[in-house]
Amino acid sequence: MYVPKNFAIVDRDTLFQFIRENSFALLVTTGHDGVPVATHIPIELLATDSGQFQLVGHLAKANPQWKLLGRDTPALAIFSGPHRYISSSWYDHVNVPTWNYISVHVTGQTSLLSQDETVEFLRKQVDKHETHSTCPISVESMTEDFVRREMRGIVAFAMTIDSIQGAAKLSQNRDDKNYQAIITELQQQGNQDADAIATAMAALRSTID
Repeated sequence: MYVPKNFAIVDRDTLFQFIRENSFALLVTTGHDGVPVATHIPIELLATDSGQFQLVGHLAKANPQWKLLGRDTPALAIFSGPHRYISSSWYDHVNVPTWNYISVHVTGQTSLLSQDETVEFLRKQVDKHETHSTCPISVESMTEDFVRREMRGIVAFAMTIDSIQGAAKLSQNRDDKNYQAIITELQQQGNQDADAIATAMAALRSTID
């Protein structure tokens, strides 16, 4: 990923937290014919028994991409956050429009999980995403036969974190007056992504100040 120095996220804890909060990712692998193959899936950041972090997810067994996992060719997981168009009409000078966004890319080697490892992963994944449910479910609330039967339709995998890059393009190159003008314009749009970018910009400039 091309990341200009002043837009790079270098703090590992910040990168990991971003992945946790934006876990619906794009998994990209290289097909046997050299053509990239990609699937949108939730991918979780989990610690191994040794304390190392890895990415864990699953694909539908009907999706042939799973057959590309576990090879020497590394995979790429792309985690995308909020993004928004930035109009140059918001500046006090002539310039070009741009786009603000936050994203994290991870590359690593993949391996397939055993059935027991898959059950444990599903347990953690469901528990995480059921936290805010009014009547949360859990893997434990289902019979083992049901879980094992449903698992026949998926293939779970783990992915090492060999490299990780983060980009937060948040108009860091603008002076305070134009920076605040962008935040104000974004806050007036009534859009979730616009609000998120405005909040991230305000937080970033406050840490710099």
